[in-house]
Amino acid sequence: MKFPKREEGQGLVEYALVLVLVAIVVILIVQLLGTAVTVVFARVLAGLNGQMLNGVGTEYLVSGADITSVGVAGSCDVILTNVTVVAFQDGTALSNASVSVPVTAPGGSSTLTGTTDSNGVATGLGTTFSAACSGTVTIGNFSKGY
Repeated sequence: MKFPKREEGQGLVEYALVLVLVAIVVILIVQLLGTAVTVVFARVLAGLNGQMLNGVGTEYLVSGADITSVGVAGSCDVILTNVTVVAFQDGTALSNASVSVPVTAPGGSSTLTGTTDSNGVATGLGTTFSAACSGTVTIGNFSKGY
């Protein structure tokens, strides 16, 4: 009497091959839509932070910033570090462009400057300027207390 051959592990190999194929397709889609995905993510993040885009002119979305103040009452330095900005022109991300983002705080102002990458994102921006020792910093249309 002959018993049929057992094919153990065949299902696992097929499952692994399907996962590899799906991973390759996802990677290709993200590469093709990279800028669009970045823009959508930035808009969602901005909306959660209370920032809105109207799609007209130059606009900046701030997705992160570290803000501190150093000094004595009445005379402080406001320090901004690790500022990440997504720049838009008429609703489209500005790729590989120089950006100049206005920064204001009670009693002082400055400008963040940098260059966006291919997705319109400028990271690691920073500045230091004199202002009140506590208050709210406004970067573009993003506000955060310090």
